[in-house]
Amino acid sequence: MRVLVLGGTGVFGSRLCRLLATDPGIALTIAARDRAAVDALARELGVEGRAFDWRRHLDRVLGEGAHDLVVHIAGPFQGQDYAAAELCIRHGVHYVDLADDSVFVRGIDRLAEAALKANVLVCSGASTVPAITGAVVEEALKTGPVERVAFGIMPGNDAPRGPALVAAILGGVGRPIAEQPGRHVWSDLRRMRLPGLGRRWVAACDLPEPVLFAQRFGIRDTYAGAGMELSILHVGLWSLTWLVRGRLLRSLAPAAPLLARIADRLRFLGTDRGGLRMELHAESQDRVWCLIAEGGDGPFVPVTPAAALVRKLVRGASFRGAMPCLGLLTLAEIEAEWRQAGLRIAAGWGEGGVDLRPSLYRRALGPAYDRQSRAGQALHDAGPSHWQGRCAVAGAETAAGRFLAWLFQLPTATEDAAVAVEFETSGGGEVWTRRIGGRAMQSRQFIGVRKPPGWIVERFGVLDFDLEVRVAEQRLALTMCGMRCCGLPLPRKLWPAIEASESEQEGRFRFDVQVGLPLVGRLVRYRGWLTDR
Repeated sequence: MRVLVLGGTGVFGSRLCRLLATDPGIALTIAARDRAAVDALARELGVEGRAFDWRRHLDRVLGEGAHDLVVHIAGPFQGQDYAAAELCIRHGVHYVDLADDSVFVRGIDRLAEAALKANVLVCSGASTVPAITGAVVEEALKTGPVERVAFGIMPGNDAPRGPALVAAILGGVGRPIAEQPGRHVWSDLRRMRLPGLGRRWVAACDLPEPVLFAQRFGIRDTYAGAGMELSILHVGLWSLTWLVRGRLLRSLAPAAPLLARIADRLRFLGTDRGGLRMELHAESQDRVWCLIAEGGDGPFVPVTPAAALVRKLVRGASFRGAMPCLGLLTLAEIEAEWRQAGLRIAAGWGEGGVDLRPSLYRRALGPAYDRQSRAGQALHDAGPSHWQGRCAVAGAETAAGRFLAWLFQLPTATEDAAVAVEFETSGGGEVWTRRIGGRAMQSRQFIGVRKPPGWIVERFGVLDFDLEVRVAEQRLALTMCGMRCCGLPLPRKLWPAIEASESEQEGRFRFDVQVGLPLVGRLVRYRGWLTDR
């Protein structure tokens, strides 16, 4: 299928193109106005690129008959008309967009008759809203009724903020939300919790779900919100809404450049970690579904439904007509996109993040995860579990080393000792409790803030160790790359020497860990095997 992406070099467009570029069933063309940006991205991804203004030249481009599907990401969609969709219908080309504006998404069905006559799909909102939120509700309805829904989209403070997007958001702040009496944009403050990220503010937004969920699912009470990671920015914007609600200002849009600069100056106070929380209520039960995105992969979340829908059309899905993106994708199909791309995104049901999937190491390693041994994959994908086996322990080499090993309760030397490792999952991370010869060591592993792909952080008390995880010849190795105490970085000369590897022998998971210190020498080395049986 020949796919044309409008706005393909932007924050979201470029990420969608990265997801689609390697699919052998897709001939991708990146389109935007900036010739240099188009050529650079097209060259990087090995696809076609075209520079043109879609409002002026899309009719001519589609008239060439070189495209089967257009993905429209040249937002914002607030106040935008359906010109691109109408041109696609005229030329018999499928149309998909990533709009989140309530009026735009809900109004797309006015093109239904024309789309059916042209035998094409016209779909709006193939994004976080309403595609992901709707898929979560449909999944929940399989196990019981849903009477009320509340959700909050909470990106990390590092998330890119284009000037057009900032202006569009500020243009609606303080205005009444249609069909939601008493609610205004960025009013109705609430606090929502994300596993491993803590509690964040959210405020009401003019999103399509309240009306669409009532029409499709009969859910009459939906709170649709979004929030900023930094309280000072979120509550500060909420305060400014009273200028609009009190009719002292018509709009905050003119202040967009100033407010964007302030937000950029405070970027360092936040993180690259965000997510989505959905609360689904009924008389019989309450359920929570959470998504967390780390390592700066949050901007991929809105484009994964569009990628999934494009692939579904490529593989022969017969959707036709014009509609919001509800009922076209399952939650599993959307989740498959970030698993396939190796993104540091996890989701699951439950309050504390116990059931978030994919596993920590699978997210950290991405595609390299499958190159480790089968025993290693079984251990790291096992979730909460108990493993046991045997190991040999070599103790410290010096008196100072023996004292430090005793101080930190490291295992004592022995040729053969029972070893047990308990794994608990929480907040997107894992707690490892190792018991060797009567000594216990506990640590927490997680994806840290602003870490490159392939890194994890292991925390022992007040000490954090940055570890690069590599896989070669089915062997997983961890290399020390940084250290902090109480969050403060320590100089390299104070770092311990850590050598750790995982492999498989005779079908068993095997480990080899050695820890030492400069001038002190080895503190401990323990190596052996584990099994879950």
